Amino acid sequence: MPDPTFRFSAFLAELKRRRVFRVAVVYAGVAFIIIQIIDGAFDYLPIPDWVGTAIIVLLLVGFPIAIALAWAFDITEKGVVRTTAKGPEEAKVPRRLLISNRLLVIVAIVAVGVAAWSWWSRPGQEAALGAKSIAVLPFVNFSEEEGDWFSDGITDDILTHLSKIGDLKVIGRTSVMQYKNTSKRLRDIGRELGVATLLEGSVRRADSRVRITSQLVETETEEHLWAETYDRDLTDIFAIQSDVARNIAAALKTMLSPEERARIEQRPTESIAAYDYYLRAYEYERQSYEEKAWEIASDLYQKAVAIDSGFARAYARLGRNHARMYWFGYDRTSPRLVMARDAVDKALSIKPDDPVVRVANGFYYYHGSRDYARALEEFYFARRMEPGNGLHAQNIAYIQRRLGRFEEALANLKTAVEYDPRSSRLTTELGYTYNVLRWYDLAEQSYDRAIELAPDNSESYLDKAWLPVYRTGNTESARQVLAEGMRLAGPDLFSWILVDFDIEDGRYNDALDRLTAIPEDMREDWVRFMPKEAYVGWILKLMGEPAEARRHFENARALLEKKVRESPNDYRVHAASGWVYAHLGIADEALREGRKAVDLLPVSLDALDGPWYIEHLAGIYTIVGEHDEALDILEHLLEIPSWTSIGSLRFHRVWDPLREHPRFQALLEKYGEQ
Repeated sequence: MPDPTFRFSAFLAELKRRRVFRVAVVYAGVAFIIIQIIDGAFDYLPIPDWVGTAIIVLLLVGFPIAIALAWAFDITEKGVVRTTAKGPEEAKVPRRLLISNRLLVIVAIVAVGVAAWSWWSRPGQEAALGAKSIAVLPFVNFSEEEGDWFSDGITDDILTHLSKIGDLKVIGRTSVMQYKNTSKRLRDIGRELGVATLLEGSVRRADSRVRITSQLVETETEEHLWAETYDRDLTDIFAIQSDVARNIAAALKTMLSPEERARIEQRPTESIAAYDYYLRAYEYERQSYEEKAWEIASDLYQKAVAIDSGFARAYARLGRNHARMYWFGYDRTSPRLVMARDAVDKALSIKPDDPVVRVANGFYYYHGSRDYARALEEFYFARRMEPGNGLHAQNIAYIQRRLGRFEEALANLKTAVEYDPRSSRLTTELGYTYNVLRWYDLAEQSYDRAIELAPDNSESYLDKAWLPVYRTGNTESARQVLAEGMRLAGPDLFSWILVDFDIEDGRYNDALDRLTAIPEDMREDWVRFMPKEAYVGWILKLMGEPAEARRHFENARALLEKKVRESPNDYRVHAASGWVYAHLGIADEALREGRKAVDLLPVSLDALDGPWYIEHLAGIYTIVGEHDEALDILEHLLEIPSWTSIGSLRFHRVWDPLREHPRFQALLEKYGEQ
């Protein structure tokens, strides 16, 4: 009886002799490249989908035909002939054909490798497509007289309803809003967002009627899983939103618990007029971080609760808005906090279990009193109520950073990015956290990704520009980042950082010219409150003009002393006052104010921003000549997460008096490879 192993080996040898393997490899490689072209190029050409499908079917049908032809025929010097069983000598392939065929095989293998690499590395492939993942695309506004605030509000509310369903992963608003009025294919959007399904729809509002269409689409096949058109009275808007959420859950085979069903069916208000004011306010609140936008939002929330005194979410967002005004320094006074507390308390008395209300209460404790424990309790509660909402992981991460729990914060920020993968701000926050930990390579990757996502957002350029300074103290590459930012995001927000770089680079006249062009009298953000006059004084002092410098410092002193009386607990103002007093030679007052800032915001209370004021105090010690005390602080800051680095010590001119000190040189040597 013949040996089966021998027969199989002989069959494989015959396949090889007839070059069947070579034909299979070449055919598969060429077919794969064609499929890649269909998948990519056809998205940008007006070619019907059936054309691509037909080509793929033909390629599949052609494969066994090519194998059969390879078995039956061969190419010889005499042309194409039928392959003999014994493989006659005259059937040998000419050497030039053999070389070209081998080259073709190599090229095909390389092409397949490149195509496969491009497939796996394409944007959006990082996140696996979970079967129960969904993104709610911005509903198209077909209303003749309404702005997008209404259709966007409908999108937000449906998204919020879905986030209450524990089995669903719901992509955040920032990412989905980037697809407003997009012409991209749904399949590509799904890949970029890392979701298996998309909800799209439209809104048309006229008088007291509303028409909403919605359809759930599977991203890979672009097939509709569910669709519905609602044509109802405007008063039914909340019932429509709840019905959409229930139908999506059913389409995705998700069982709703009684608690989830009850949360989805809650009506936020009984008044459409109040709801309109609420949506308009929320739109203003998210437009920007400018004081004017937040003041308008507060006024609109007030109108909403004036119409419906039982509108808990409007009270909650009003209270959160007041607390945010306090936190960002627009109105850091006790009356502002009282307004925040009153509004949140009213919301809690109406709907104590509403996640929007509990988040607002959390932000009151966070922004109003830095009671992180109470704030975390509220954010954790909200996450339990809305497990599909990545915003809660983001809020928790922000508090963990303040507590110095940076690695936990990073984990939650990464989770938040999974839920909002195209949020430039979130990605910047990730880089910001890496930066404080001095993980500069990871920080740079995050900033680059944030810039890729939003090339017109200046924040990422500003943060990235500081990276080479923290690393080496050099501003050359930092200025290149700023130049790119000014080209793509506009020049408006880059003036102050360029003043910083001009001062440290010794370009004093350039710095003075920039200051003259800046309309504000004060540099103000969440950590700084420094009069322009103080900058002018510092530059003139460095230029060797002490009398003129003193005059400007005195002007800055008058402004700051007035501000201290108005906001005695504003650590930013105390830090700036200490700086100015130090340059005026009033050492006791300078150290008192610098220490006051640190006492108001110690590292134990804020591990993220607190070190900034300790470094500021070290600068005051340096200016007044108490160098050992300054070095004690710098040694401590280099051992904890902070913005202080060897690069910044080399960069800032305030440390010039320390440069020859043995302890300073020892620091540079010890941390030089940081």
